[in-house]
Amino acid sequence: MIPKYKQVEERFIREINSGKLTVGAQLPAETLITEETGFSRMTVNKALKQLEQQGYITRVSGRGSFVKAKAMTRNVTDTVGFSEYIRSKGMTPGSQLLTYTLVDLADDPARRDELELANLDKVHRIERLRTGDDIPIAITEDYLAANLITTLDSELLNHSLYAYLARLKIPILQNYVEIKACRATARQQSLLNLDDDFILETVANVDTITTAGQRQRLGRFASYYNPKRFTYRFAANN
Repeated sequence: MIPKYKQVEERFIREINSGKLTVGAQLPAETLITEETGFSRMTVNKALKQLEQQGYITRVSGRGSFVKAKAMTRNVTDTVGFSEYIRSKGMTPGSQLLTYTLVDLADDPARRDELELANLDKVHRIERLRTGDDIPIAITEDYLAANLITTLDSELLNHSLYAYLARLKIPILQNYVEIKACRATARQQSLLNLDDDFILETVANVDTITTAGQRQRLGRFASYYNPKRFTYRFAANN
């Protein structure tokens, strides 16, 4: 059985995603939601807190709760891909290929060291604009070992990288995820419709296990997020 607070939470998520409640719209007062549902004030308050933490609403003391522009919050430990995560938020993921190049790192050892892709000579560099409900959310820049992924197709370039690797039966072993704030380039500002030059960068360094049972570097996955659309959460263990 779905908990009562979850029923309230899911009701407003449906109304927001369907457009019944638009950005800036005010949710009914807690007392009215309590009367409508028959649930306790504590239950309703918990549902609204959840909606706020997920980025659906803003709560203003003395005024009420208001729908905010869609934003997403995910835990650092999440390992699902961008497309899967966007779908979990009730949105439709999108991907637009910006650039593709086959890079020979053997000719540029300094860049290989900077990317932490030791022992890799050739890599696929794939840059894509990622969207949710046609709203620009992130730019991804992925470097993949060309000796492990010998050919590419439109499924990888225009859809989920994680799903593509799973179809190729290439496991992902994440070494670390680095998150930092940095300056956005003029191009990134334009693609993501940024109001300023602040951007959230994440870098995942990943290995895989080959068919011979050896651990090998698979690549480097970098993402550049609009911080007003996307944030990361560190979940504390109590």
